[in-house]
Amino acid sequence: MSATGQAAERAAREARDHPVLDGMARAGFVAYGVVYLLIGWLAAQLALGRPQGSASGKGAFAEIAQKPLGAVVLWLAAGGLAALAVWQVCQAVGGHRDHDGVRRLLSRAGSAGRAVVLAGLAVLAVRTALGGSGGSGSSGGVTGRLLGMPGGPLLVVAAGAVVLAIAGASAYRGLSDRWRKDIDAEGRTGEVGRAVEVLARAGYLSRGLAFGVIALLLVRAGVEHDPSESGGLDQAIMRFRDEPAGPWLMVVVAVGLACFGAYHLVRAWYLRAE
Repeated sequence: MSATGQAAERAAREARDHPVLDGMARAGFVAYGVVYLLIGWLAAQLALGRPQGSASGKGAFAEIAQKPLGAVVLWLAAGGLAALAVWQVCQAVGGHRDHDGVRRLLSRAGSAGRAVVLAGLAVLAVRTALGGSGGSGSSGGVTGRLLGMPGGPLLVVAAGAVVLAIAGASAYRGLSDRWRKDIDAEGRTGEVGRAVEVLARAGYLSRGLAFGVIALLLVRAGVEHDPSESGGLDQAIMRFRDEPAGPWLMVVVAVGLACFGAYHLVRAWYLRAE
């Protein structure tokens, strides 16, 4: 690596480990965890036929906005999520030094992807705080616009493949011990360690299942050139809700997503930089 590259990595690690960014990143993990807790609750309501809002980041922020001081909380959440996005950028540039070669590159690419997602959530929180809808349309509407473009069906199928890869990575993290690299040793011992393990495994597996269903809906929409076949978690829940035991299966997924949120609250406390 060139001297310039080494200097960039060193600067990224120094920024990541700065007490101010570290503290704000922890606040970002709290905000991220709360978003998933709300998504889990909204998904459970939808699975039981009592929809309270969209089971998505947009729905979670809308739920917060309705509470007293909701706008203040949204601005705080936006700040924390933005700081966490910057922290992940630093990880993408100079982190994951416990890996070598291709594995390090893949880990850094994962951090870059998470930075994009977190930045999007921060923007969504700001739009909601300002009284906007927080989004640019439904998933089906976005898919429909893509399908109308030259090569659009291939783009939709490719998007489904990307989401499926994310689903697989999430499930693998839950089945393996990869999640343990997120937190320091103190959070892995005794009763606390067992509770953290349950939250991590249930959370990552449920997130992987939810993303997997969404990916399959996207691929089907691209293959059949039908935007109505696509959708987010809301659409996935409604498709399975009428199946035998479907509502309860979706409730289990919703509880798992809430576990994913709770795990990130724990991760905020036991944060470990890789």
